[in-house]
Amino acid sequence: MHLTARRTVPVTLACLALAFGLAACGSDDSSSTSSSGASTASGSASKVDKAAALGAIKPYIGQPSAFPVTEALKKVPKGSTIAFTDCGTPICGLFWDILQPAAKTMGVKMKRYKAGSAANTVSDAFDSVLADKPGAVIVAGTPIELWKNKLKGFQDAKIPVVTTGILGTKQYGIQAAQAAEDSSELGGKLLADYVAANFGADSKVAFYDIPELTFTGLTGQTFQNELKKVCPSCSTRVVHIPIATLGNTAPNRLVSDLQAHPETTAMVFGTDEIQAGFPAARQTAGLTKVKTLGNTPNPQGLQYVKEGKTNAVLGVDLPVLTWVLLDQAARQMAGQALTGDEAKGLPVLQFLKPEDIKFDPSKGWTGYPDFGQRFAKLWGVGGGT
Repeated sequence: MHLTARRTVPVTLACLALAFGLAACGSDDSSSTSSSGASTASGSASKVDKAAALGAIKPYIGQPSAFPVTEALKKVPKGSTIAFTDCGTPICGLFWDILQPAAKTMGVKMKRYKAGSAANTVSDAFDSVLADKPGAVIVAGTPIELWKNKLKGFQDAKIPVVTTGILGTKQYGIQAAQAAEDSSELGGKLLADYVAANFGADSKVAFYDIPELTFTGLTGQTFQNELKKVCPSCSTRVVHIPIATLGNTAPNRLVSDLQAHPETTAMVFGTDEIQAGFPAARQTAGLTKVKTLGNTPNPQGLQYVKEGKTNAVLGVDLPVLTWVLLDQAARQMAGQALTGDEAKGLPVLQFLKPEDIKFDPSKGWTGYPDFGQRFAKLWGVGGGT
């Protein structure tokens, strides 16, 4: 299974940045241009706990984190139908594409419901899903506020609901939300540890988030808290990049920000899509000395790393994440407890530097090229990609 690159970044696509890992959409449609705050350590002495930082990132350097599923599936729901609510973006289409070989391997059917992103279309789609009574439903990225009133119907019908990239689901009884709060916080912590270990004790960091994507704010806050611990002499300022600027004016905003803050030594992106088009803009502006660290890169972001235009990225394994969604659905249908990183909602992660891009970036990244065979073995079936 390969990923396909898409260069266009419309608002709805950015809102589904979750497909590349630690992401969740909020309903805030603020168009605020930017704002920044600073968190600076007191005192002038340089200090960094490099040993602690290196220890934290070591499991993610040179190899992927652990495969998230380790226990065999006790009962394969062969012949069952699993619903997938399609948010209407290319990214949701990519989830759907990756689910096809997974479903074929497991021996289940997938049914697609076009939910879109408007309140009325989401409501209609969930009503249709409930009326059809599938074995389980997978929801990717659609904000919980748009369908929380539908949950009781699914719970009463004992239809498991599996989510990815959606914050705030725990209070509604959804189990093991994938790529949600825990993974966003882990991502923020690891990004800070990487900065402390690799960018120097006096790093002056600009962290770029997207107000409309709530996960980037959570990642950013965790980043600031962790950096204070491991590098008290480092400083962080937060810069908001409106979602509407992605794919058009964002590169110029980043250049302007650096020009207004020439003391900046490192840029960290809450989601790698923020820096789409930025390498060329910074080259033109002569701002190539500032170090950059991305998060959840798409194929374009991976290409930047390969070409040395980005120092490193925290990669997220999309194929494995997607197959986990089906695995989780099957386990919840069987009443089998989740274990390991699947139970924690944590995707496969790895820091990727230029020397790690030994694959075709346009086809995305997976830390486990044999993931299909791994899942087939766990499910006790033949096949796999």
